[in-house]
Amino acid sequence: MSDVLVVGGGHNGLIAALRLARAGRRVTVVEQGAEPGGCVWTDRHPSGVLVERGAFEHGGVYPMAVELGLDDPALGDRAVRYREHPVLAGVAFGDGQRRVFYSDVAATVAALGADGPGYRHLVELADALFGMLDTFGTAPTLTQVAAALAALPGGDELFRTLLQPAETVLDAAVSDPHTRAAMALQAAHAQVPAWAPGSGLFALLLPASHRSPAVRPAGGSRALVDALVAALERAGATVRTGAAVVAMGSTESPAAARGRVELAGGAVLTADAVVSAIGLPRTAALLTDPAPAMRATARGLHSGHFNIAELTVTVVHDRAHALPLQDPDAVWYTLRAPADVRTGFAEVLAGRLPSSPWSMVGQVGQPDGITGGAVWMSSIVPLHRADGEWTPEREREAADRVIDQVGSVLGVDLRDGLVDVVVSGPLTWAARIGGDGNPNHLDNTLDQLLGWRPPGHADMRTELPWLFLAGAGQHPGGGLSGTSGSAAAAAVLGTRRRDRLDRRAVREVHALWSGLTAYRAMRRGPR
Repeated sequence: MSDVLVVGGGHNGLIAALRLARAGRRVTVVEQGAEPGGCVWTDRHPSGVLVERGAFEHGGVYPMAVELGLDDPALGDRAVRYREHPVLAGVAFGDGQRRVFYSDVAATVAALGADGPGYRHLVELADALFGMLDTFGTAPTLTQVAAALAALPGGDELFRTLLQPAETVLDAAVSDPHTRAAMALQAAHAQVPAWAPGSGLFALLLPASHRSPAVRPAGGSRALVDALVAALERAGATVRTGAAVVAMGSTESPAAARGRVELAGGAVLTADAVVSAIGLPRTAALLTDPAPAMRATARGLHSGHFNIAELTVTVVHDRAHALPLQDPDAVWYTLRAPADVRTGFAEVLAGRLPSSPWSMVGQVGQPDGITGGAVWMSSIVPLHRADGEWTPEREREAADRVIDQVGSVLGVDLRDGLVDVVVSGPLTWAARIGGDGNPNHLDNTLDQLLGWRPPGHADMRTELPWLFLAGAGQHPGGGLSGTSGSAAAAAVLGTRRRDRLDRRAVREVHALWSGLTAYRAMRRGPR
């Protein structure tokens, strides 16, 4: 009998399981799919070529992977090996213009010329603001952030920055339209258009990214999942795939301290704690207990308000394509013209494919002995089309548009030596991760961020003493970082409250200092 059951084998579920197993808990992970990983998804094409179908850049999860020892040689050939590259993100425009953001802040500031001082200001503001948010014991709600800033001179203006559209924040800091478009694309990576009110926080995403190096794992993103599973096995945990959960509830009554999980086929598992690493609405739908507070929260969440979905395309070739990009292993964007950022999101909102789609692009590294190559691309498409439902044929049609646009911007023929096109669109993602196909499980709008991600449950706990929440729908949500899974494990172990009491005085001083630093950065303004 396991002490802890983890429902969902995405990277957050696996990280939660690993932390719990190493803390001495007996852990079982149940995953409905044939393999764990969720949005961390690497396939091998019949030709032997590695194909990325999901997450590509690992800078966000790298610190945690190192902390967890996933690169430990003791894991053998399943240890993850990360390769660092100098480019944090780059943007190639159809007119030949390039904007390169390096991991090194000074190199980025120098590359941006006249906009360099404005960009450095945003880096300083991002470091101060996110540092201040880190001082809260649990994720603060927006009202708590406002109250903390209200005590500081200029705090109202700083809070107003968060409420503004990201475009407004960027317009005040940088003047070049290509640089603004490049940063707006990164801001909109949270699946909220940069013109939307309340997206100001996302204008700081790229400036905040210098905290971690830009890295890619050798052997594709799947290497992270393999290392997590290997570490779990060493810790005595079990990962069960093909184990779909059909119901969850208390063993006796809602007040019982144990959970009961029923699998398709009738098997029943019980545990002292259950960590749900799937979305909150799906968790609520599986729950047999009343749990009125959690059900009310689930009903109040919204996903797809901007109608944005992801389309991931990997083009398989009979040889490696030499993309004309500095550091092609890094994440690049291709964009015909700066104005296409606004237009593309507006068209998606209307349910149409972007007329001039932009895309993230990267070259997929291949194992030794593989002569073929692959180019990974990721773009946006409407979650719900105005002209009908998604089909596999329509996913391929959208993929062809992206391939042609990327080739046109880069001046390369991506169909030269073409072997196959592997597509993951809204239909594919809905089958892979459940729900409506939104990998974030909810919209990254201000009413669903920080302590409201989701409302009342940002501490990973629920009204049921045995049920804890993790995954992309939890704070801090989305992306590839593993933070939600780690926080859920801390909640199960009961360390969060103890840590808050032990370090409260230190954090109060840190909060004051970070607030003053944020104020100084704001007052200094672009130089």
